[in-house]
Amino acid sequence: MPPLSDGYESDDSDDDDLLSYDCSSWLTSCYESESEDSLSDDEYSSDEEDQGYDDSFTAPSPPIGPRLAASYGLAYNENGGMFKRGLSYDITKKLAVSAVIQEQGSSLVISEVARRCNVSWGFVQKVWEEMIENDGRVVDPSTVRQSRAEGPGVKSLTEYDHFALMYLYFDEPSRSNASYVENLFQVTGTKVSKSTISRWFNNFFPISGRFRKPNMVPVDKFKPINLLKAEEYVVVLEKVAPHKLRFGDEKLIKGSEVYCRRTRRNVFNGMVPAMNTPSDFRNTYSVYGMCGICEETPPLYWRIHDGNNDAAEFSYDIERACVNGYLRQRDVLVLDNAAIHNGHDNKYLEDFVWETFEVFILFLPTRAPEWNPQELVWQTMCRKMLSFPIRPLRETNLQHSTARVANHCLGEITHEHVVGFFRHSQVLRRN
Repeated sequence: MPPLSDGYESDDSDDDDLLSYDCSSWLTSCYESESEDSLSDDEYSSDEEDQGYDDSFTAPSPPIGPRLAASYGLAYNENGGMFKRGLSYDITKKLAVSAVIQEQGSSLVISEVARRCNVSWGFVQKVWEEMIENDGRVVDPSTVRQSRAEGPGVKSLTEYDHFALMYLYFDEPSRSNASYVENLFQVTGTKVSKSTISRWFNNFFPISGRFRKPNMVPVDKFKPINLLKAEEYVVVLEKVAPHKLRFGDEKLIKGSEVYCRRTRRNVFNGMVPAMNTPSDFRNTYSVYGMCGICEETPPLYWRIHDGNNDAAEFSYDIERACVNGYLRQRDVLVLDNAAIHNGHDNKYLEDFVWETFEVFILFLPTRAPEWNPQELVWQTMCRKMLSFPIRPLRETNLQHSTARVANHCLGEITHEHVVGFFRHSQVLRRN
């Protein structure tokens, strides 16, 4: 059986407390029921092959529109299957997927199973791993929630307390657990602990209400003038061939990107081991980068240096990219509205680059980093830096190790990655 992908995240619950099912017996019963149904079907045609029968799978068209589905908290995956955000599929769907996995055997293709079952690629991978860990069995999702701890504090809350907690939530969704405890006591006189508030949000509702990092939306993003500029940007971008687009941005790199990681406590003595860091651990570096999907040039251009990015460093990077051939004639460089891009000493940089190198500079709308694929390049770089092995760095004690790791991680990003970044940023339309 082929190895699992490193990107899979397994369930954190204890497998010993979970109810499991044998997929082989279920698969046999499915085949028997299918054969019985086929014999009793009056519309069955025995000359299916003569009629040019095609057994290829096509994802069904959604029965309702995406907007109507979203109003009920529903969405469609890439294979046309409908799911509810925040909820996992039930045991019947998992058994159906596991049956197809067993049918394919050693020639398993996860994308093919996902296409046949109308589920996502990640869900098939999750079921596959459960089957490996449980000798061909899958876990009933309902037992995962049943095995969670529920303290007496949650059960002692009255209906009025539930109403007060929901009112506090809708008043301010980012309210802390301590704030819930204090305000609930002021409103209803009920005194509970912070852990009770946490269990109430996590276990009381069908969808877990755990704390999540939200999207920070600036107020001025939706001003009429900014919406008008966004429309103009989209109109211009649609007239440019995707392979002529380059997106640029800068980032500050710190040693914490590599060395500040959570460390597990020693399970034998309870001590938290210290992490040895190089002497230049607190050094900061600046990197300016550009990305593009043109196959005739590298996927990325970047330069890492000491200090901060200023107008002079930025203009130097633009001219250097033009001279080195990364930015070519009639290319369009898309930047954000930072002051170093179009203000101060670079007030006339846009005209200079066009007159000298015939490279057009286009500015993103205000507060629109989600439209810049280079932001995803930085996210990928930081994720790779956190998983970079620290032991070789500690043993060699190299100078500027943070910059060296960042340079290595950027070098691993390929054209395929950048194409995915373009799609995620809606620069390229999804298929």
